[in-house]
Amino acid sequence: MRHRRRVGDSAINGRTWNEAEQDLVVGDYLVMLDKTMSGRAYDPANHQRALRFVTNRSGGAITFLQGEISAVLTLIGLPTLNDHPPRWDFGDGLVDAIDRCLSARPGVLKDLAQPLALLGQAGAPILAEGAPSLARHAPSSERAQRLVAKFDPAVRDHGARILARIGLAAALVHEQRRLEERGRPDLAAQVRLALPPADEGCDLVSFSRTGAPRRIAVKTTTGGPATPFHLTLAEEALRTAQPEVFVIHRLYDVAREARMFRVRTTQPATLPAAVS
Repeated sequence: MRHRRRVGDSAINGRTWNEAEQDLVVGDYLVMLDKTMSGRAYDPANHQRALRFVTNRSGGAITFLQGEISAVLTLIGLPTLNDHPPRWDFGDGLVDAIDRCLSARPGVLKDLAQPLALLGQAGAPILAEGAPSLARHAPSSERAQRLVAKFDPAVRDHGARILARIGLAAALVHEQRRLEERGRPDLAAQVRLALPPADEGCDLVSFSRTGAPRRIAVKTTTGGPATPFHLTLAEEALRTAQPEVFVIHRLYDVAREARMFRVRTTQPATLPAAVS
């Protein structure tokens, strides 16, 4: 794939992407993504025309690069533009361009990981059942690995209090509705927050339809379903001691579609595992 792209670029203007051009496309991508996450309208065609003018590249070459940007942002657990699915044959030059843009504007990273639109929500988002990503995309180079370590999504999401509050509220409502819809309003009334989570090793205390206990750890991200997460020491202790009751609710894309899947695992849960 990379060879085909470079041949295409060469046929257009005899050169591959340079730093300035990559910075322009990455910066424009982040502008469009910020508008998407904040609910502001924009015209992708206008952005495309402007990039074609300033880079002297074809629309196809720009679209290809935008797909590669989506892939890198996926690795670091950020949302992406739906119109540009990830293309995984990206090079280190693009990794460096994204590093430059995010490092120079740390506010952009925060706004994408914790969009201001989340603050304006009237209530907890309604969760749709989704599925974990079956794809596992390891960083393709040492530079990509360093970028993931620098912008570690598991650490970033764990420290985002607004994400934790929104995720916990959404998961609580979801559990209550699940039990009510299954004819167990008695159990729905008993779903509660764990107090304190550090002692109980979970965020929510809930039940299966048959009344079996469930101890739920809620992990929330604005990224996609493959975004990694960490367990706390208390959660890991509960997972080890009572794997039959320990469940992870993985909430993702919470600033847009707000989807979730459940994870039951007997393995260290730093990545999404099989759906229960």
